[in-house]
Amino acid sequence: MKEIGFWDYTCPRHGSLERYSQQDWDRLLDDMAAGGFNSLVLCVKWLTTGYRSRLSWLDQDSQCTSISSDNVLIHYAFQQARKRGMRLWLLAVVTQYHIPSFGIEPARSTARWGDIGMYDPDQPGIAERILELVDEIIGLFGSEVDGLIVEMEFCDADAFHRVPIYNQWAQANGRPEFSKIKEVILEPRSYPFSEWRDFTTDRRIEMLQRIEKMVRTKGFQGPLSTISEVGNGDMILVGNVNLARLRAGLPHWSLVTYDSIYDRRVNRLATMDFCVNQPHRLGFEVNFLTRGVMTFGADWGDKVDNLAEQWQMSLEDAESHQPERLWFMGSDARLDGLVCSNVKLPKWGFADGRTARTRLMQMASNTLGRQPPRKR
Repeated sequence: MKEIGFWDYTCPRHGSLERYSQQDWDRLLDDMAAGGFNSLVLCVKWLTTGYRSRLSWLDQDSQCTSISSDNVLIHYAFQQARKRGMRLWLLAVVTQYHIPSFGIEPARSTARWGDIGMYDPDQPGIAERILELVDEIIGLFGSEVDGLIVEMEFCDADAFHRVPIYNQWAQANGRPEFSKIKEVILEPRSYPFSEWRDFTTDRRIEMLQRIEKMVRTKGFQGPLSTISEVGNGDMILVGNVNLARLRAGLPHWSLVTYDSIYDRRVNRLATMDFCVNQPHRLGFEVNFLTRGVMTFGADWGDKVDNLAEQWQMSLEDAESHQPERLWFMGSDARLDGLVCSNVKLPKWGFADGRTARTRLMQMASNTLGRQPPRKR
């Protein structure tokens, strides 16, 4: 593997890095360097915003230290990580926003976690805002990172404004019209959404191509990556994009993949086939994302109840299937967040986030033989 490290967030409600001080960053980066982790993915725009923005429609929580420091802490983190020889990736989620500040009602009526809207790039005004967002974060942080990851989660639902766009696409591609594909026959062994998946894959490709053109014009020449989501459950695993179309449309992009429930017990072999083997066969570089210091799913009874067990399975799977990069979501748990919770973490066997991450890195060293990276 080229890189192993943490994937984490400065964004409010996540629970990990949103209140970090300079001293906290020093401790985390020292721990990573000592533990042989050589890669950091930092998300500055998730469901919420974790950086100081000039865009009036992005939420700005003053309790977030990256925001209150006017991005000084983010720049500090990148600079200090670079001194420790780490590869750096900037992550932005571009299809979910805090509705009250965003000011546009989502076409998909169901909000996420109360006030987070899910948007698609065909909704009027959204593609333009996506480009504004990426333009801003590349302008602020692009010179300090190696790569950019663009996440478009939950952007594939049908909506009234997408029907004529789909019908035009269907006519050009020899596919049935929208009214026909909505006549879904309930048959557990079938997958009746191939037409819509191909259409939404093409819509993602078009948006990501626009982003690629824009960042290249701005001078950012680093590698680009995007996420391919899966749905994982009892006796079923479904990928939401047509990977062959994605590869053909984005030949210079790598792929981030993950087990959507972050439970390596469920469909373990199938998830590695979907997340690593199939993308590799198509020529993708694969960046596999798995559970780190992350308590999401802790209320699911005994389905997921042991962090160390999850880590060991992820490490074994990475060793067997060899993604180019292995990232663990969550490096700390400082608040009772939606993804990383300091309240739930003790139930998973660790008193605090630092204890958990150092144990994870020791397990990685034992399983993969990782050594601390040399400084550049």
